[in-house]
Amino acid sequence: MEILAIDDDDLMLHTISMVLEDAFGEIQTLEHPNSAISLLETSDIKVILLDLNFAIGDSDGAEGLAWIKKFKDLKPHISIIVLTAHGFLDVAVQSLKQGATDFLEKPFSNEKLVATVQAGLNLAKTQEDLAEVTDSRNLLIHQSNQLGSMIVGQSTAMQHMMKMVSKVANTEASVLITGPHGTGKEMLARLIHQQSARAAQPFINADLSAISSGLFESTLFGHMQGAFTDATEDKTGLMEGANLGTLLLDEIGNLPLVLQTKMLSALQNRAVSRVGDHRPRAIDIRLISTTHKTLEELSDTSQFRQDLLFRINTVHIDLPPLRNRREDIKSLVDHFLQHFNQKYERKFKLDKTQLRSLEDYHWPGNIRELKNTIERMVIMDSHESFKGADESEKKADNLYEVEKLKIVEVMERHAGNITHAANELGIGRNTLYRKLKKYDI
Repeated sequence: MEILAIDDDDLMLHTISMVLEDAFGEIQTLEHPNSAISLLETSDIKVILLDLNFAIGDSDGAEGLAWIKKFKDLKPHISIIVLTAHGFLDVAVQSLKQGATDFLEKPFSNEKLVATVQAGLNLAKTQEDLAEVTDSRNLLIHQSNQLGSMIVGQSTAMQHMMKMVSKVANTEASVLITGPHGTGKEMLARLIHQQSARAAQPFINADLSAISSGLFESTLFGHMQGAFTDATEDKTGLMEGANLGTLLLDEIGNLPLVLQTKMLSALQNRAVSRVGDHRPRAIDIRLISTTHKTLEELSDTSQFRQDLLFRINTVHIDLPPLRNRREDIKSLVDHFLQHFNQKYERKFKLDKTQLRSLEDYHWPGNIRELKNTIERMVIMDSHESFKGADESEKKADNLYEVEKLKIVEVMERHAGNITHAANELGIGRNTLYRKLKKYDI
């Protein structure tokens, strides 16, 4: 029910219901506004037809005018149509000033009643839609500001990177973001999306390092019910889900050659076919890709298709490791201190010795490691001098910490090269990826 009629005249309510039900369905009626508040709180009423006088002998409309304000305070976008007696136009004008949408002077024709209610209904829906758009816009602005505030740094490298972001964000160019683990590649991708014309559309992160070869097509392209044993229902793939928005191909450098061919085909044709369905489905996406590998490594034809590289690399942005922009560490520390002090309701501060030790550390885990370090210091209210993972390893008293610190050490020794690090650790590349995510390295 979207329409509520309030009048102390039973015959008037019956007439309104009879006329409006054919055009709008069931009409809710009340003989007094007292019960209207609870009804508005539990229903989707968009239009109220309201008589202004309910007490015997009243004709000034004061009671009805007071109810108009209460209704508008509760539901600002509701349309209120005042029912007024002939010769009381001054009261009708007051009601409009109070927030009413329109008025009907009794007696009114059926056609006039239907037309006025329809106009009020259209206005209410338009105002609700506009409010949603405004809320979405404000949310996007807030998210963009939050993301922008986390891309912190005054170094030459960061200033250059942010200039590139401002130039490329509002284009349709495919962007390739490279950089070691923990440098903020996904965050930068989200910032580009939030500053683009597609900001109100989906941002879908396809973590290619976590998708097995057997599930690649089903996950990326989707599948139809019955396409394979566990396909109990139709499923939309990540690429189709990103339609009209942005698709992030996270760690695309890990994609096996055989799957690179399928990915290239989908990107070239701008269409995907779900598993079990040969009908292509058109997609319109903005493509952003990330990898910890360098362009030189991606240029190895035995590891990566060059035609796919050309497709994803219209614009290349390289995020340097934190050790190469130490002048940004203090800004990052200040940002994380403010964030975690607010989160945990603390007033923790670093002394000069602690800050100097943070600036001198080599940060193999980059910004992610720095963030986790500051969070831990805020929680523990730690005033000990920061020693880094090298000293912390001596204090590790459980397998979790020992394994994490060993992975950090090996990753640093191999400059973030997953293959070489995995070989030294004696584990598979996929296993190492899972552990990097598990330990937030």
